[in-house]
Amino acid sequence: MVPARKQNQANATPGFAIEIDDNAEVGLAMVIAEDEDGHYEPVAVAATIREAKEIAESDLRGRMLRIERGEEAGLCPIVYKLWARGIDGDYRLAQEIQAL
Repeated sequence: MVPARKQNQANATPGFAIEIDDNAEVGLAMVIAEDEDGHYEPVAVAATIREAKEIAESDLRGRMLRIERGEEAGLCPIVYKLWARGIDGDYRLAQEIQAL
């Protein structure tokens, strides 16, 4: 078992015990929308990077539809950030998803 653990550590994303890819289980990670001025809004909770990307795309579509209807859409995100719990128990940036 020790050799497998060493291999996993070698492929781990810094700050995390695993390699963070689209299918990585990241627990209850937070998807946060951020605008160009650094203002931010929590959007949802995601369990994988792939799910976070789907949530970000859906959120952006919803904001654009509200704008087209003349409704308030909140901030205009340029990036969505996925924050997940790292190996030390603190939340770390696991992925950035560009809005456009």
